[in-house]
Amino acid sequence: MNTKIIDKVLSKNASPEEARQVAAWFATDEGQEYFSQRYDRESYLLNERILAEWSDHEIPSRRMKQSFISQLKLRIRTFRFRVAAAVLIPFIALVGAFTFIADRSGAFSSEKFAEITVPYGEQLQVMLQDGTSVQLNSGSRLQYPKSFGLFNRKVNLAGEAYFIVAKEKGRPFVVNLNEIQVKVTGTKFNAKAYPDDAKITVSIEEGSVDVLDNKNNTYPLTINQTALYDKNTGICTVNNTEDMTLHTAWRSKSLNFYRTPLKEILKVLERQYEVAFVVNDSSLLEYKFSISTSRVNAGEILMDLEKVSKIRFHLTGDGNYKVVSSETQMQAPPLV
Repeated sequence: MNTKIIDKVLSKNASPEEARQVAAWFATDEGQEYFSQRYDRESYLLNERILAEWSDHEIPSRRMKQSFISQLKLRIRTFRFRVAAAVLIPFIALVGAFTFIADRSGAFSSEKFAEITVPYGEQLQVMLQDGTSVQLNSGSRLQYPKSFGLFNRKVNLAGEAYFIVAKEKGRPFVVNLNEIQVKVTGTKFNAKAYPDDAKITVSIEEGSVDVLDNKNNTYPLTINQTALYDKNTGICTVNNTEDMTLHTAWRSKSLNFYRTPLKEILKVLERQYEVAFVVNDSSLLEYKFSISTSRVNAGEILMDLEKVSKIRFHLTGDGNYKVVSSETQMQAPPLV
């Protein structure tokens, strides 16, 4: 980056294009290192200049001069904050200029979003521009800017994903789940926020995050904790999670349920295996199951569910499954 362009931006004499270039460069490791070094250098020069201005005249006695300089140094230390503030003025002006230009040119973040949609029955691994890894579950949609902002990294998720976020203290990573947001600087966590689900879950496997709702409430989460947000009530609860595979088993094509209602299990099966279920008796959907399986065939999983309940799954001619009770008399082909 040409320092002349940086100086032009600092003095607000730069063009919008030049401001965009400098803003994007300050978001890089090289730009942040330059910013830090320039601040230190100008702070030092300012201190030396102030000292010289205050002592640039004859002192009758060497002893008096030494005492005077000593007092000056003490005064500089006392007013260090004021000195720092003076040095920061051009950088604050820079931020103000960028903010003004950003409204017109998108200097802080790109207005162009890329979108990835994962069909039912599939998964997808995505590597974002900052090095963050995202594993998307079936039926999920991820939106992310083609260029992250200068001060933050924001993405939108509808569905389920596992994030391994690249650490950047100066640029937090924010996942927008519509009703809530997850703010991190670097961690590993699972977020599940399907539009047709009544609840959103955020589970932390490593590090920590802040969950923020639309009412400006913040819920800090650390390792092995899960936030459960109810869309209907707007209530968020935080619980300890003894078995994290309850939330992350899908990453290895496995399923892990604990006292989970059948309606939730069927939703997962529909997404994971691209199958459909027809349920005429809604009371069957309230049956709860605890099951852990790595079977790759939906039919085999359904047979496991049949072994521990009175529920039966009949494969119909159109490839869907009809869910009935074993007590119900009906003419249907056996499950295959």
